[in-house]
Amino acid sequence: MEEILVKEKEISEYLELAKKALENGEIELKAYGRDTVKAVDVAENLKKQGFKVSDIKINTEEKDGKRISTISIKITR
Repeated sequence: MEEILVKEKEISEYLELAKKALENGEIELKAYGRDTVKAVDVAENLKKQGFKVSDIKINTEEKDGKRISTISIKITR
């Protein structure tokens, strides 16, 4: 399973990366903090294109004394 870390790029770039990676099977979108919104947008766009969300995990991690929200979204064909 390929992992795609969602950060500064445009949503369209992550969609292209995800579709290419999905040719080989399942992928996992991961994001931290404010980028979690972008990861959800990418997943929703992929769903509209016929892909399936198989699992979503939401968590909070502590980094440098700060709590940061995280999201992990698994997507399949």
